[in-house]
Amino acid sequence: MACDHELDSEYLTTTDSTVTDIRGAGESLRIDVIVPCPDCGQALELTLTEESREEVDVDFPLDDAEIANS
Repeated sequence: MACDHELDSEYLTTTDSTVTDIRGAGESLRIDVIVPCPDCGQALELTLTEESREEVDVDFPLDDAEIANS
């Protein structure tokens, strides 16, 4: 059973999250991410959808400095 705490991005970091699946295409693209609840620490699986898309000037693989500046 998932906790019912409200999630706030202020308390979630990229180092705390893990992408577990990317599926679909176009408008039905879905990305599953596991994050800890900042309040109780329970692992939560979130399904993300694309809201916007923009081109960025970064080189792969990304390092922490590039992620922080984007």
